[in-house]
Amino acid sequence: MTQKGQIVEIPSDSALYGRVCPEFLSKEEALIWKSQKIAYSLFDGFLVGGHSGMDHFKLGQRRGINVGGKKQPLYVIQLDQVNHRLFVGAGDDHPGLWVEVLSFAENILQWAPNFTMNPEVLELGVPVEFLSFNDVEKIPALLYVFNGKVYVEFEKPISITFEEAPFSVFYQHNKIADFN
Repeated sequence: MTQKGQIVEIPSDSALYGRVCPEFLSKEEALIWKSQKIAYSLFDGFLVGGHSGMDHFKLGQRRGINVGGKKQPLYVIQLDQVNHRLFVGAGDDHPGLWVEVLSFAENILQWAPNFTMNPEVLELGVPVEFLSFNDVEKIPALLYVFNGKVYVEFEKPISITFEEAPFSVFYQHNKIADFN
């Protein structure tokens, strides 16, 4: 049974996007901080409508939100399954649509059988390229691995939809891993 819920618009100038980056003692600490997802709440924005079920939406979606009267189109920036809230942002340049660092457990990656790299090198960052099955161009990034956790720091912000799509990782033009 699908449960109805609320649609909350988060303004692009929200204080949530103005976090000041503190000084860190290590690259790992910096990556952990940069990869933290914002936890939006009802009180971070304003209620703009309702929806008929969370299963109709995905990150980055523009169509089907059914909230009119806006100068810019609304995009899904977060799904709150627990409270049945859909968080949206106006315009394709909304800061909630973009991320600079992704993190995930290392065991989620399917490493190529012939790929090995010294763990100390992975902690320093390895220049790689990512290719999502949705994209045509490879995206440059630095790949770090600390204690079974992978961090990907992109040269420029990428769409939040990237983390939900399958992708491949390339090192020196050779595929080294897949994420499905």
